[in-house]
Amino acid sequence: TFEGGQRVPCVMWGPGRIPAGTECHDVVATIDMLPTIAGLTNSTLPADHRIDGIDMSHKLLGTEGAASRDEYLYYTSQGEIEGIRQGQWKLLAKVKRPNRNNPSAEPETTIHLFDLDADVGEKNDVSLENPKLVAQLTKRMHELDAEITAQAREAWFKKP
Repeated sequence: TFEGGQRVPCVMWGPGRIPAGTECHDVVATIDMLPTIAGLTNSTLPADHRIDGIDMSHKLLGTEGAASRDEYLYYTSQGEIEGIRQGQWKLLAKVKRPNRNNPSAEPETTIHLFDLDADVGEKNDVSLENPKLVAQLTKRMHELDAEITAQAREAWFKKP
């Protein structure tokens, strides 16, 4: 969940649609692909299904549009909440699980806070200098995670 594992470039080409030489530094995720493709193709998405992604087509086309994503959650590969990005700030709550030799030990959580505008390499943890921001972001991270959990659909499986 550090930037080295999350931040990847995306290069797009769209003659006559995407202005040449433009750059976008907004946070965009794969969950934004469906609504963005729908926006680019002037398609409508079903109103009876919640779509988590944001239509970012206005960013690609260089036109006015809805606000970009200001918050982004980070989950581990096991689906556990581990961080939140809000604007320039990124909070990570890295959990170290007990090893097999000591199963009764409590997990340890290490908090990191980074200003990604000034430190994209996440080398300077500023959590100790910003305890109120750490508390605010931690609370928001758990609120959003609880909302996602409450609204999650059952997994779909094809029946034999």
